[in-house]
Amino acid sequence: MTKEKRTKEIKIRLTESEYNALKERKTKARLAEWLRELALKQEPKKPLKAIDPKLLFELNRIGVNINQIARQCNNQAPNIDLISVLISLRNIEKNIQIIRENAR
Repeated sequence: MTKEKRTKEIKIRLTESEYNALKERKTKARLAEWLRELALKQEPKKPLKAIDPKLLFELNRIGVNINQIARQCNNQAPNIDLISVLISLRNIEKNIQIIRENAR
């Protein structure tokens, strides 16, 4: 079995400090070997999806609702109406589910 010969070359320009930083970080004896392994063995990171401003607004609104419920529970613990708290939390859960479905 013959090993494939490397014939392609990639050149990049670095500042002296960038070059020194790479040399300090390398884990292999040769910089080229380390860079090749680093670039080819890692899975590329998936690009982040753009966040819909409407979705962000809805999530913020839900967060505010949860904070209001928590504040009421903390301030009125002995006199709290647990049924209304559970209803509010269930409504929030439904809203989150709707947002998830619309985000897909």
